[in-house]
Amino acid sequence: WILSRRIIGSLICIDREDSSKMLKTIAALVVAGTFVCVEAFTAPSLAVRSGSPAHASAITGHKLSLRRNAASIVTTKMALETVELKNGKASATVYPLGATVTSFKAPHEVLFCRPDAKFDGSKPISGGIPHCFPQFGPGAIQQHGFARNLVWKVASKSDQDITLELVDNEETMAMWPNKFQALYKVTLADSKLNCELTVKNTDDKAWEFQAALHTYFHVNNIDKCEVQGAFKGAPHLNRMANPATTTPESRGAIRFDAEVDSCYEGVSGKVVLVDEVKPEETVTINNLKGWEDTVLWSPYGNEGMGYKNFACVESVKAVKPQKLAPGESWTSSVDIIPGKA
Repeated sequence: WILSRRIIGSLICIDREDSSKMLKTIAALVVAGTFVCVEAFTAPSLAVRSGSPAHASAITGHKLSLRRNAASIVTTKMALETVELKNGKASATVYPLGATVTSFKAPHEVLFCRPDAKFDGSKPISGGIPHCFPQFGPGAIQQHGFARNLVWKVASKSDQDITLELVDNEETMAMWPNKFQALYKVTLADSKLNCELTVKNTDDKAWEFQAALHTYFHVNNIDKCEVQGAFKGAPHLNRMANPATTTPESRGAIRFDAEVDSCYEGVSGKVVLVDEVKPEETVTINNLKGWEDTVLWSPYGNEGMGYKNFACVESVKAVKPQKLAPGESWTSSVDIIPGKA
């Protein structure tokens, strides 16, 4: 390995002892296969984090803090662990990174991963079923929170199910100073996928959070599909309007003919994504408990994201954040069912 002049030159401005420590750390990271940008030692930020502190956060006096809208500065490229679930003709793939389900086949593929998705740990996975927690969308901390950036612990697994766990650590506390436990159980049946998220307050004070499953569903043509549900009359927050506005929805079914970023307050229960090209690839999202709102998202026209072949139909608890007292828990559950159930 070779340390660049840029890195060495950047250390001139700090004292000799700290410079020596950082040089040793940089060398260790390079040997370990970690790609290091010198700004990581001068500009705090969040990249993809492990549930345990990342290598860079061990640098004395130069801990990375998790800041709002932070850019990815330190990037670790690695082969990511996956877990395969099987049940008859159905299968699912789960990544502990972000506790992300990236594939559900029963037998056709129900989910979608964008062509620009990264599977090397350099960023959250763009596709499948990413988590948004403890924040949905923009806000006091980074977009959609930190759960999708973290490697969750595999708490238990069998051929048909897996439970992953995420708890607070030094880095999450720096961003969101609340103690918690999140358990995410994915269960594969022969004809459906169930996703159950339980969030527990393990702190000695109450706190609030938002959560969502930002699910990408495969469609054969975005111009030939629609989302059916209890949309008519529901409060519709249109984030594509300038300024964003909330008005009653006049439609009973929603189609995609432009960029869409819409939150429907109180729309839950059964929501159906109808594929008009292949009706047998229609999918039902059956929100059983916890999820209270539905968000629809499409980057319509963005070829790089593969917009033509997916629609996001998201199960959300965001309009009214959930408050938990010490020791209290909140549980959500959704069935993803191929076909119109």
